[in-house]
Amino acid sequence: MWVLGWCLHSPVAAAYDCYQPSPTAESLEEEYRNNDKSLVIDKNEEALQFLKQLKGQWTGTGEEISCKGSDNNPQKLHKQMQVEADVEESSIVLFKARLEKVFPAERVSRSETLGLINIESLYGLSANGRHIEANQREFASNGPNAGVRYLEYMITIDAPNDDELYVEWSLFTNGVYVFTQKLNLTRN
Repeated sequence: MWVLGWCLHSPVAAAYDCYQPSPTAESLEEEYRNNDKSLVIDKNEEALQFLKQLKGQWTGTGEEISCKGSDNNPQKLHKQMQVEADVEESSIVLFKARLEKVFPAERVSRSETLGLINIESLYGLSANGRHIEANQREFASNGPNAGVRYLEYMITIDAPNDDELYVEWSLFTNGVYVFTQKLNLTRN
């Protein structure tokens, strides 16, 4: 096993409750929003090279889990989707994909660009074979004159072979769980 940094929590086994505090925030307490201690990694590191082999067209299924409602009455919404993904190389993120998602139950489609494992805001990264777990944290603007929020991503990428890809990421906003996206893809 090769470890670039330490992960505070394994996203693979993650099943979070709505508005649950981030395990990272609970463990780091006052240091949670200290962005001075991000990892410095070389994206050309040998253990990360399999990510470059994922470039290309993929299709499959996925699920989005989002939280809605008040703190006292949160609800988890599950949406199943069909996915087409174009995985690309990027200079800033280790995993970039353009997604076309179709939600059959809602009869809605949506495009999204997914950029995971940002080398400029990475706080934990471990690689074991073709399996990566990462912790990414960053400030994001709510818009002009609207303040900022603190985002944390718990990311898992698993590519057991060149034709299978599993991606899961969970989002914590201002230290609480709000969203998960899971992708189960096969190469075209």
